[in-house]
Amino acid sequence: MSETLSVEFCMVRTPRDQGIIRPYLTQQEAGMEIFTFFAAVYCISHRPSSHYRKTEKLYVVYGGILLVLVTIEVIPEALWCQYMWIDHRNYPGGPLGFYRASQSAWYGALGFAADATANILGDGLLVRSISL
Repeated sequence: MSETLSVEFCMVRTPRDQGIIRPYLTQQEAGMEIFTFFAAVYCISHRPSSHYRKTEKLYVVYGGILLVLVTIEVIPEALWCQYMWIDHRNYPGGPLGFYRASQSAWYGALGFAADATANILGDGLLVRSISL
């Protein structure tokens, strides 16, 4: 006599993630980015004077620009989510209808442009350090 095994017998049940997958930084990650930037500025500014000051200033300015661009990317994304899920929840078609209608809004384009610019600058910094 043979036994049949069901698929459920071999499966491991895990609870599903109830969170929403977000392509942008959460508040904790944004705080960590700000803390990391200022910690790096502190470490760079408290080095002995034998290091090159011009290069150090370049990295501080570069990091500041990246921090500003990432902040600009986070704010419109959060604003758009607030509009879609809270402020305009009763838009015809619900949140999905608002999503379709506001895909080309100026704040979405601004966030995308800031994100793309930060990505290009970050990749450029990596290429620069490899070529040295």
